[in-house]
Amino acid sequence: MKKWKFLTAAALTLMLAACGSDEEKATETNEPAATENSETSASTETAAFPMSVSPLSAGSETEDGKSVSFEDVTFEEMPKNIVVLDYGFLDTLDALGVEGIVGIAANGGKGNIPAHLKEKYVTDSVADVGTLKQIDFEKVAAANPDAIFISGRQAPFYEELKEITPNVVFIGSDNSNYVDGVFETVDLAAKIFGKEEKAEELKSSLQAKVDEVKEKAAGYENALVAMYNDKKISGFDNGEDSRFAYVYNDFGFKPSTTDIKASSHGSDFSYESILSVDPEVLLIIDRTASDVDTIKADIENDIIKKTRAYKEGKIVYLDGVNWYFSSNGVTTEAEKLDEILNELK
Repeated sequence: MKKWKFLTAAALTLMLAACGSDEEKATETNEPAATENSETSASTETAAFPMSVSPLSAGSETEDGKSVSFEDVTFEEMPKNIVVLDYGFLDTLDALGVEGIVGIAANGGKGNIPAHLKEKYVTDSVADVGTLKQIDFEKVAAANPDAIFISGRQAPFYEELKEITPNVVFIGSDNSNYVDGVFETVDLAAKIFGKEEKAEELKSSLQAKVDEVKEKAAGYENALVAMYNDKKISGFDNGEDSRFAYVYNDFGFKPSTTDIKASSHGSDFSYESILSVDPEVLLIIDRTASDVDTIKADIENDIIKKTRAYKEGKIVYLDGVNWYFSSNGVTTEAEKLDEILNELK
């Protein structure tokens, strides 16, 4: 009996020892694996950097006729302190959930910034670095940016901004297809900040709205885009240099005239001129950012009341902040399309 008990105890001891040995092996095997997974994850996060980024346009011409050439930028790591001098790109960064905005051109809170951006970025924690065309370089430098994003309005200051950081990226797309140009800016931001999945979601949503507006536009004979600015009216057709050619070429409206002098600011266009082309749809961009009732008093005068657009209730008043100051932002573009869809029911 004692011998049996001894053998049993001995066997039990061997079994426990074996279990302990197996656990030690498992532990030894798992520990390096966990370390390896951790290292792989860290490596994946930094694999994109250094990253080379090309400007969305090779060059630009300033208002005084000078040409500016933009260079590629190499980021050694993901930017953490970001100065954005274009409201549309600020809108896109915000929509993607990018953090680290340390400076914008807020103009003392008086800048024509979309309301959702003004509430978030016109604060004491974000440096106000001037206006879209008058930059306070000292405040830009004090913000210690490791990335500055600019568009056409800031092209004349490109070299000066590069003295603050070489990482100055021009995001003004010269894509002849307006919507694809917006998508280019979204893709650029997504690449730099690792937001590709969110970018695809935003682009898909915007494309759906574009398709909806194109379907709506196909039901009208023609349209005219005009801009109201301090009691003056400008007209835009679908010409190559027309600032709002995309309303026709990308959103699908047929122009009521193609004989407007090409200009990014449109041409002087009298109310008699609007009556002469008699558009079925009249799209009015409010450059002054006034309330609709104020500009209606000027726009809907005795001459305009003779137009087909007025008689059929197809005068659409568009938000100047989104249409003139914040174009190319993925959220503001969606809001612009919603304005058209909501008015042309």
